Amino acid sequence: MTDDAVAAPDRADIPDGDDLPEQVRAFVRRQVALAELPAAAIVTETVEYLDDAAERNRIAELAWAAVAEELTAHLADQETWPETTDSDRLTTAFRALDAAGIVARESFTCCQNCGVEEIGAEARRGLKPRGYTFYHRQDAERGVEGSGVWLAYGAFEGASAAEIGAEVAAALRAAGLTVNWDGEVGRRIHVPLRWQRRRVGRLAAVPAAVVDDVDIDVELLGAWTGVHAPAEGPVRAGRFTALHLPWLPAAVPVRLEWEGRAVQVRRSGDALVGTYDDPDVSALTVGRHDGLALVRALRGLPPAGEPEPAPVGYVEVTGGHATGWEQEVPLELAELLARIRAMRPSSYDCLTCVGRSGACVQTAWEPGGLWVEHLDIEAAVSVGRHATLAEVERVLTALAVEDRLAVHELGGELTTLHHR
Repeated sequence: MTDDAVAAPDRADIPDGDDLPEQVRAFVRRQVALAELPAAAIVTETVEYLDDAAERNRIAELAWAAVAEELTAHLADQETWPETTDSDRLTTAFRALDAAGIVARESFTCCQNCGVEEIGAEARRGLKPRGYTFYHRQDAERGVEGSGVWLAYGAFEGASAAEIGAEVAAALRAAGLTVNWDGEVGRRIHVPLRWQRRRVGRLAAVPAAVVDDVDIDVELLGAWTGVHAPAEGPVRAGRFTALHLPWLPAAVPVRLEWEGRAVQVRRSGDALVGTYDDPDVSALTVGRHDGLALVRALRGLPPAGEPEPAPVGYVEVTGGHATGWEQEVPLELAELLARIRAMRPSSYDCLTCVGRSGACVQTAWEPGGLWVEHLDIEAAVSVGRHATLAEVERVLTALAVEDRLAVHELGGELTTLHHR
């Protein structure tokens, strides 16, 4: 599935009447606050959601404007938030429950009935969890509006719903959250909270406002995997270069065409390299967030303004997680840490992270805990151990910021594994 084919959610509350801009704005604001989808996917979902309200191109036009404004406002607002928000605490509690044998999922399925029906499939590779808890998409939307979230819970074979509910409530309180629940099994657990979910990396990318923007035709010269991979075809240059090119997989060149002229773009580390069909136009290398300069050169124009400052940290990541599998995608430090924190215990979610000089660190949630190792690719030997989340974050911060291997600095007993 690409950003051009996002499944539409169930209908929720939107402003009544014929004020389409207000309806679009309300929906976009909610999606931005949920912090689950990047900009292009929000526009696609808005069009699907309001499909019967107006012509699709009109909805998309309004949505693009609203997304840019709401994302900008959200990013400014999150700079004022505390270091740890209630939303962070909720995720911390859910990770602890996962590790304790209770499948815990956030914004899981569209409604409670679907959640109860599908939660059993979340147990991985023969593991036998004792129970489950989740809140669904409609709960998340109510949380955005200030109503807190309501958690469903239940037991699998060998446990009781009352025991699972009590354990869920205890984990929430241990994370610093308030819990409203009287122990009655027939009632969901209410967690009043202030919904504050940060956007970083791709989720923080804002559609570029380009005065003289043009449509370019995009051709992918390889398999760009991941749920938010772009579609081929015509797109505004400012949007494609801001929302997609910075995360171009290393093995996937793209061909951009404008009025019969073309440039092939590949990523080399933290830079984009453009090679032009026109022999009179020299190859151009820019930062991965400065792809618009490649299009401007295609048009015979100089770069507009100063280059974007490079984000803090760089690694190239391959791995599987809740939204699919991605191959050789560049991440800055903040996005890398967010990806690590989103990995689910006992899920076999994994990441392979390669620094600028080729040093490699791998981490995965195994049934025995969170594993981290330094992999010598040529020798096919790895050295590592199970670690805490904080320890893994320190190791990956050293790799992303200093291009330094730090697994040996963890101390404790390290295990050497031979892969041949």
